[in-house]
Amino acid sequence: MRVRGESAGGSSRRPSLGDACRPEMALDSECAARLASPVMETINGCTVITSSQAAEPISFGQAETDGAYRILAGTIPAGQPAPAFHVHPHTDEAFYVASGEITCLLVDREITVPDGGFVFIPRGTPHTAWNSGDAPLLGMIVISPGSADHVFEPA
Repeated sequence: MRVRGESAGGSSRRPSLGDACRPEMALDSECAARLASPVMETINGCTVITSSQAAEPISFGQAETDGAYRILAGTIPAGQPAPAFHVHPHTDEAFYVASGEITCLLVDREITVPDGGFVFIPRGTPHTAWNSGDAPLLGMIVISPGSADHVFEPA
C-alpha cells in the first residue's frame, strides 16, 4: 500500500472534488458499461464466476444471499475516470483488488492498494476510487446490505 506522494513508477490521475459523478464512470455503479467482466454460472446452488471479456460487470447477491450483500465483479480499464468524491448513506462498500492497483481517497487520505489488497469503506464515509495503474484492474466490489439502495451523494 502506498500513501500520497509515493510513486510506483507510473502516473495516476487524482480526481478533483468537482469531477462529475456520471453513473457510467462510477467504479461501483451497475451502469458501468465500459467495464469488461467475468461470466457467472450457478452450479448446485453455488455461484461460480469465470473470466471473460464481456462488456458489462457481473452483479449478483441480492437474490442469492436474500439481500445480505451484492457483488460487482469485473475489470476497470487503466485511465478510467473516478467518480466524484461521494458517500453512500445506506451501504458499506469493500474493494478487493485481484490484479492491478486502485487508488482511494478516503476522507482526506489518499492510498494506493496493489493486487491482493482490500479496502473496507463504512457507510457515510466520504471517498472515491480509481484505477491508477497502467493495466486493467481486475477486482470485486462488495456492497452491504444488498437490499439497500446503493446511492451516491456528494461529500
